[in-house]
Parts: sequence; structure tokens; C-alpha cells
Amino acid sequence: MLPLDERPCNYHYPAMMPKTNCECVLPPADIMGCKKTPADTDKIAEWLMNSVATADALILSLDMLIYGGIIPSRLHYTDVDTLIKRADIVKKLKIINPRLKIYAFELIMRCPDYNTSDEEPDFYGTYGGAIHKYGKYSHIEKLRELTPEEKQDFEAVKSFVPTGYLEDFITRRKANIAVLMHNLEFIKDGTFDHFVVPQDDSSVYGFTAMDQISVREFLKSNTLHMKTAMYPSADEIGLTLLARAVSELNKTKLKVFVKYSSVKGEYLIPEYEDRIVGETVKYHILTSGCFQVYSMSEADIVLAVNAAPVALRRGDPNWTIPYDIERNLAEFVYYIKYAKSQNKTVAVADIAVLNRADVELTEILNIENMLYDIDAYAGWNTSSNTIGTTLCQAILYKIGGDKKGNIAFLTHRYYEDIAFMAEVRGYVSDNLAKKGLNIFEIDGVNGEISKWVYELVCEYMQKHYPSVAERVESVTLNMPWNRMFETDIKLKIK
Repeated sequence: MLPLDERPCNYHYPAMMPKTNCECVLPPADIMGCKKTPADTDKIAEWLMNSVATADALILSLDMLIYGGIIPSRLHYTDVDTLIKRADIVKKLKIINPRLKIYAFELIMRCPDYNTSDEEPDFYGTYGGAIHKYGKYSHIEKLRELTPEEKQDFEAVKSFVPTGYLEDFITRRKANIAVLMHNLEFIKDGTFDHFVVPQDDSSVYGFTAMDQISVREFLKSNTLHMKTAMYPSADEIGLTLLARAVSELNKTKLKVFVKYSSVKGEYLIPEYEDRIVGETVKYHILTSGCFQVYSMSEADIVLAVNAAPVALRRGDPNWTIPYDIERNLAEFVYYIKYAKSQNKTVAVADIAVLNRADVELTEILNIENMLYDIDAYAGWNTSSNTIGTTLCQAILYKIGGDKKGNIAFLTHRYYEDIAFMAEVRGYVSDNLAKKGLNIFEIDGVNGEISKWVYELVCEYMQKHYPSVAERVESVTLNMPWNRMFETDIKLKIK
């Protein structure tokens, strides 16, 4: 597997999944780059050339191969011809190993609607939101006449963003989409066995949506629907394709039944995504090599989706009322119990709250002694990140993954998604200013903040989830990108 970047979710999670009869081999860590510092693309290419001869399948991040990672893909000044030459080594991989199955993915470059230079060019820290608006109004203008208010706002944006910064952003987008369109040709000639275009931080209108239209028209005109997928996704896509590769190598096509915690949850559009949950779930199931069924009796896996019945907007004090009224967690948990009584593999995708576990749900699972009755769990980052992660775990475990490895990954998710993401991260973030720090830049990978997070995470799990903590012999923890968005937790299970 050539992962998207060196973050734990992309580099470590595949190796942490329950072991099957397939071994997942990753490149050496020292050639993977670090955040805005790109990986050595020449060494990446060399590693691929030396590794595929005996491989059955390759899960290939084209963003890593071509740009040296997801963040470098947003920052580079490399010309299109050079980028295409890097991509074209995939043809050589098929010559080295004609039987090699290649499951490739390449992102459409995102355009966030907020000001931050953490993962973008420096100018995005001041002009990011305005650049997003520029793309949004440019897109809407192609579809209909702008309202007077929209025209006024659009003109204000044009006046605000320096021409050089806008040109820099647009030029890079054009280069990246040109390379993506080139790589789509590899689907037609059979180089790629399956191709995914993940949409990172997508929205209905804007630069990303317009690029998406170009890709969709190509896929339609070449009737490539059965070999491709394009949906909100990013950091979990390596896991999704790992599940597909293992499924196909084992000649298995598992059937998945989906159960939602709320009726409206299936029809909600989550933050940073462009379509309802139910449609995205279908893409995840299909891309992972499975098939969605509509009765539990015929299913191998029950995907239990804890989906919010209302859009949870940050800072809105009133969301809890409809949230509580229009979902039934008791019924949801009873259904999970019933599914387990029917010997179904149960995966819980906890997407009710953005960027963290829904502690209301996990507390119920804890009280009911169900945290290790379920077979897979995730509740991190975006809706798609969570769905893809928990599906991969369930699929690999069902195919024959080891029980100890599955328990280890479940435990890891509880430490990370509940303790860190739902509880500790917010508390520490709120207190960083007192220390002269902020969420985008703390005091190092293994600094005092890392030690503080470690202490709070361990304390929280021992106090609130002792049945989980008692399974852990030791914990190590650091902050790999020197910020508060992710942590690298390593657990030694007893």
C-alpha cells in the first residue's frame, strides 16, 4: 500500500487492522515526508518498482506518488509534464507484474470555506474564505443569474483577494485536474482495476464542485461507472480499498445491511460533504467490495449508523432539542443486541457529532457491556472517515481477521475517538492560549502538551471506561503534526 500521507490514520491504521491471510506492506517511514514537506517522490517510485513483483494487489495513492502527499498537492509549483511523468510509472508496474491488481485513488483539490494556512498556502490564512466564495459565485454564475446581493458580495471578494494569490490558487487547481484527467485514461486501458476520486471537504458549489463535474462527464462519456467511484472521502480511502483488495483476493462479496439511529439521519448532508448520508454509505459499501442488502436476515454485516437527525452546527445551543426528540438510542442499541444474537458481524459508525465520538451512545454501550460485543467501531473526523474505517475493520474481521487484533483496534478507537477527540482535545485546546500556543501550533510532537494529553486520556479512560483501560498494559502518545487535530496513540494490549 502506498498511503495518502504519513499521518497515523493513513500510515498506521492499515497495519493495525485485524490480520487476515493477506499481508499489507507499507513504504519505509523515512521516505514519507512530513505535512508540508513532500515525500521523496523518486524514492517512492523506486520503492514501488522494487515491491510489486511478488504482490497480488497495490493500493495506490496517486497524490503521494505524484506530489509527495495530500498537503504538498496543494502547495507545489511543479509543471504538468513533470507531474504526468511521475504518474506514468504505473504502466511500468503492470509490466513488472502483469497479474498485479491496482486499486488507485486521487483527490480533487479542496477549497475550504475558512481562513487557515495550516494545510494550505500561506495566503489562505487571510484570504481562504474569500477564495472559497470566489469559486462558489463563479460556479453559481454558470448556472443562473446572481442575485443583487450575490453580485455585490462577489464584487467585494474580487476587490479583496490580491490577483496574484487567486492566480496562484487557480493555476495549481488547473494543473492538478489536468493530471487527474490524464490518469483517468488508465481506467480505460485496464491499468487500474478500480479508481476512486475522493472529495475532500466537498460542498455543493465552488471550485471543487466544478472540477467534480469535469470528472463525472469523463466517466459518463466513457461508461466507466462500474470501475470508478467519486464521493466525499479522503483519509479513510486507503482502508476502504484495502477491504476491497482483501475481499477480491479471497473471492468474497459480503452483504451489508444498514441500520440508522434516526429516520432523518439517512437524509442529512453532513458538514464537509455534498450529499445525504444514505448515498455516501452506498458508495462506501460498494467501494469496499461489498453489496448492500435491505433485510438483516440475508446480511453478513450490520452497519449500525448513529446519524444525527438535525444538522449540528457549531455554537448552536438549541440543537440538542430536536437531536434528542428525533432519534431513539435505546431502540438503536436494542437492535445491535438483536443483530449480535443472530450471529451478525456488527459495525458501529458513530457519525452523529462531527470530529468525535457521540459520548451519549458510547456511555450506553459501556453500561450495557457491549463495547466488546460489537465487532467494529469508529467515531472520528468526518462522516466518511468514520464509515470507511469501521467498514474496513468489520470486513477484515469477518473474512477471517484475528480476534486479538480486532480487540486491539477497538480499544484504540475508544482511546482516540472517545477520550481524545470527544473529551480531552477540546479541554486542552481551550487552554492553549494561556500557554501562548494555538490549535495549529503547539510545543512539538513530544512536548509538554503531548504529555498533558497523554495524562488526561489515560485518566479519562481509567475513570469512565475501566473495562477498556484494564485491557491495556501500556500507552504511548504524541502529536505527529504538532497540532491538536490528531494524535498518534499506541497501545500494548494485555
